Amino acid sequence: MNRYSLYIILIAAFLIQLLFLDHIKIASAKPDLLVLLVVFFAIFFGPGTGAEAGFVSGLFKDTYSLDIFGVNIVLLSLTGLIAGMLSPKLFRESKLTQVLLVFASSVLYMIIHYFVSSLILKITYVTLPEYLYGLILPSSFYTATLSIIIFPALINIYRLKENAEYL
Repeated sequence: MNRYSLYIILIAAFLIQLLFLDHIKIASAKPDLLVLLVVFFAIFFGPGTGAEAGFVSGLFKDTYSLDIFGVNIVLLSLTGLIAGMLSPKLFRESKLTQVLLVFASSVLYMIIHYFVSSLILKITYVTLPEYLYGLILPSSFYTATLSIIIFPALINIYRLKENAEYL
């Protein structure tokens, strides 16, 4: 896999997320393309590439957001690493496996982000159940649903069907 293509795809996803996805919210939930891509690269290219995609994605998020700098870098790197370590144990060509892994990764990322932010800032504006049911689950479901469309497109871009070592 070419590293430049990884970075170009992550930059494009970040720009799409930044410029367009705020306008297609469903009940305050919007998909997280960067989490979806981190999981994709982790599943199909291993934990190293997943962690690298997570680091770059986290850097984009931390640079743009008013969040605590470094939290997204660490959490998305760990997300990529863990999803990549799980991928040999999974039937990765299964759409159900892909969707469930994206959903679980998104939920865990957002829950841990909530706790880390709460611990560091010592301020919470919403309780965990409100955040879980109001944003985490709907956003994670939206992200996982998009993976049904985006994963096959990326599999075709990277010609993973022709290269049996990735499937």
